[in-house]
Amino acid sequence: MCMELFELRGRVALVTGASKGLGKSMAMALGEAGADIVMVARGPVKLAETEKEVADMGVRTLTVAADVTIPEDVDKMVSQALAKFGKIDILVNNVGTYVGKPIEESTTEDWFNLINTNLTSTYLCCRAVGKHMMERQRGKVVNMAAAIGALGARNSSAYCASKGGVIQLTRALAVEWAKHHITVNAIAPGTMETEITAKMLEDPKVRKALEGKIPMNRIGQPSDLAGTVIFLSASGSDYITGQTIFVDGGFSVQ
Repeated sequence: MCMELFELRGRVALVTGASKGLGKSMAMALGEAGADIVMVARGPVKLAETEKEVADMGVRTLTVAADVTIPEDVDKMVSQALAKFGKIDILVNNVGTYVGKPIEESTTEDWFNLINTNLTSTYLCCRAVGKHMMERQRGKVVNMAAAIGALGARNSSAYCASKGGVIQLTRALAVEWAKHHITVNAIAPGTMETEITAKMLEDPKVRKALEGKIPMNRIGQPSDLAGTVIFLSASGSDYITGQTIFVDGGFSVQ
């Protein structure tokens, strides 16, 4: 009984930003749990590499090269997923980026880039996939927030605003879609070791300072999200919606 609560065989999961970093790790985790995986990203080369690794787990796969800040690309993504699998059970909105600057040094372009990449993409994918889930009267949506999206941080105003928006979008859609048996939750990572943070974490002083703010005294790894994304995608979380789970080594509780 307990294992069935986390069983994903027969389910179809669509993961955006799946070619690298957190998205790749979550796509692989969901595949290992038995789900067939639709992997979406702008770069087809890395996407193909991820597809091979996921397919080696024995699940069915599909890759879609798309920019999920563009409504037409999002519609194409959904159409291709439905054409191959006939359904989408799980949506993981992972696409995101980061720019850190004091607000007086930031540009309007910086603002729109972060809002579009982190928040608008989540809205567009929820809108498109949500229509399908409402027709089926079931679904699981997992959005990628961030710990500082709830807490705030210096030199990160646009990023915090975009991720704070993801948290509020998650809460609003959870209320709106509960009657359709669709759960909507978010994961809020702390500092993670990915391609985006690699250069920053190369500096030993920066790494030590960041680790000093984390009770578990280490930077998070993409694999640290595996258990949470599987839980929020499986039937074990059927009575949980509108929540943001912090996966940050205790950073947010200090």
